[in-house]
Amino acid sequence: MGILKITKGLFAVNEPPPAPPVKKEEEKISYQEYGHHQAYALGGSIPGLRVCLQKLYFNFKERIKDDHDKQEELKRPGRIAVEEHKGHIDRWENKIKKLREEDIPAIKQRIEMLREEKAHIRKNPQEVIGDLTGKPSFYIGAIILVFLTLYLFVFYSSASYSAFFKEFSLNEIGVANSIFDAQAISKAMKDGVTELVLILTIPFVFLGLGYLIHKMQELKGLMKFIKIALLVLVTFIFDAILAYEITEKIYNIKRENNFNDLPDFSISIAMKSVNFWLIIFSGFIVYLIWGFVFDFVLEAFGKIDKVKVALKEKDRQIDDSLKRLNELTQDIDNMSHQIDISKTQIKKLNETLNSTIIPREFEQDVFNFMAGWLAWMKGSGKPHTELESAETAVQEFVNVAIYNYPKANTQ
Repeated sequence: MGILKITKGLFAVNEPPPAPPVKKEEEKISYQEYGHHQAYALGGSIPGLRVCLQKLYFNFKERIKDDHDKQEELKRPGRIAVEEHKGHIDRWENKIKKLREEDIPAIKQRIEMLREEKAHIRKNPQEVIGDLTGKPSFYIGAIILVFLTLYLFVFYSSASYSAFFKEFSLNEIGVANSIFDAQAISKAMKDGVTELVLILTIPFVFLGLGYLIHKMQELKGLMKFIKIALLVLVTFIFDAILAYEITEKIYNIKRENNFNDLPDFSISIAMKSVNFWLIIFSGFIVYLIWGFVFDFVLEAFGKIDKVKVALKEKDRQIDDSLKRLNELTQDIDNMSHQIDISKTQIKKLNETLNSTIIPREFEQDVFNFMAGWLAWMKGSGKPHTELESAETAVQEFVNVAIYNYPKANTQ
């Protein structure tokens, strides 16, 4: 660039005669001298400084706008940014089109299909459990199991009370009276807490043995049959002991009130007694039936549970699809927002490209001018606050005058 030329206006100076090209240092000195001269002419006032800056700007702009090579160089980053934004817009629009026309419809179709599959499972649960009577069987078995459990509780609580604590009389030597004592719990409560706890908990011993047999069936190998046989044997022995104790008490009452000499009660006599086997069948056989029903109920419940698991899996898949649908919808909103931003940037860039761009060199010229202006102000004894005001005014002018391109969005 050459020496500053101001040919019109209030601050016009005479154009020097043609001279050989000026070196950069000489050009800087020219702007500094011009700033010093104008500060002297205008008394270093801030309004005068702003007028001079505007004059510098318009003169610089007049010189630079006809430099087509320079303007093209300055506008090249802007043109590249415009093309980048256009590329981003095309890419986002293609993604949005694919999401709206392919991905989202496919997810909605899958959600609808999963809902139809749920309805089909509810109407046809046998396809999942392989049994048409799964739910009715469970409810019937559960009802039977409840009543069998009540029976076993009453039987074993009464039988244990009769075997361990009850004193028989002649009118209580029948099997029914000796086993099913309607007042067993109330009598045990009167006798003491220990007796009450014993007759209330003994039924759970047998129920616990039945549950263990069920769990043993889940094992694999030959050992499970051995363990199950041992548990059944233990239960039978326990029942046999209760039956023996009750039968012995009944036998002894008869013996004490019989004029014929009866032998002492023994295992062989118990084995020949109908009462002995009746007590065992009333407890042990019902206990075995309870175990079979218990297995059956759990199996039926497992079949029903398969339906619940299948329905929960469908619900999980539907939830995952809905989350994915929301994510894609959010992606569309985000890309649409980015498209709007890019279009705004393109508009700003096009406005810049259609105007004259002021290069960064102008900033240096302005600061050289300011250096001369401030030199005069310091030499004239201006206060520090006015010097700061002048620097601020120049900085604000530079920020506005030199256009900064909006940067290309590289997302």
